[in-house]
Amino acid sequence: MSQQKEKSNAPWILGIIGLFLTILHFACAFLCSAGLAATKVATEGEAAGDKMMEAGMGVTYLVIGIMVLCFILSFFCKSKSSRTTGVLMILGGIVAGALSCVYLSIPGLAAGFVYLFGGISSINNYKRV
Repeated sequence: MSQQKEKSNAPWILGIIGLFLTILHFACAFLCSAGLAATKVATEGEAAGDKMMEAGMGVTYLVIGIMVLCFILSFFCKSKSSRTTGVLMILGGIVAGALSCVYLSIPGLAAGFVYLFGGISSINNYKRV
């Protein structure tokens, strides 16, 4: 007699943890971006600092958008499309983690890994009943 395994709640629990890490990453990335811009202003002038701040915040908003999308996807990990959701979470975790390396943001890297593991868990849910 074979046992049927229930679908795991791990993806959405990891999604909630990832959201809290995303909030920490936003604060860290914002402060790092402001610090880089201030350094650029001190060395090269006001115009260079403005460009640096715009570029830094652009990357930050991109990463935050990807992480929030992964958070939303984590709630679809128990549905029939859990394999697709898992693949999207894995891609989002890899991209967000890689872009978090721009600021060496530990919370951003951790959130990327959390979403990566949530995606793997979601793909494992596809095989369960």
